[in-house]
Amino acid sequence: MKIKQLALVVAGMAFSTAVLATTPANYDTRFNVSAQVPDSVLITDPDGNPVTELDVRLTPNGSGHADSQTSMSADTQNLKSLRLWSNSSSDTAVKLTLDDSNVATGSAFTLNSTSGGQLNRMTYKVSTIEAGAAKKTFTNSGETKNYTLAPVGTHAEKEVAFLFESTAAYNSYTEGAYGGIVYANVTVGP
Repeated sequence: MKIKQLALVVAGMAFSTAVLATTPANYDTRFNVSAQVPDSVLITDPDGNPVTELDVRLTPNGSGHADSQTSMSADTQNLKSLRLWSNSSSDTAVKLTLDDSNVATGSAFTLNSTSGGQLNRMTYKVSTIEAGAAKKTFTNSGETKNYTLAPVGTHAEKEVAFLFESTAAYNSYTEGAYGGIVYANVTVGP
């Protein structure tokens, strides 16, 4: 008998908690909160803090690294470098994969705009720049590049800067605001 009563009390408490979790009729601000917990190989800031989201804005003539004076590019002079990071000093071979949320794997990176009541597209590429190494360029969603990290105490890291630039001159695109998301995934290599 006591077990039945205890079960009813527990069920009542669970129901009360669910009732308290309903959306209020009125509110001023809604916070959409999410969390991304990276695994042991990740992208960090120079202090080793995980970077799980970064805003990048492409502007005409934004970078001294642009291949063309009329390309759209991120101003890498104002972006601090990031680190490819492994929590293990023995995991120095890593792979970086970049995926575009707007296109299928294997297609060119693309930003979308609906300016003028139509779908407009801007293709772009993403490159990583490292000290003492050639620039590595990602042109299609799902591409993977290999990197070798340097052991530093109990972890391994490599300083990189990310450069985003359009594949055509900015004046060849329909004017308006373009947007998209690129997901980066760092994994331990073979």
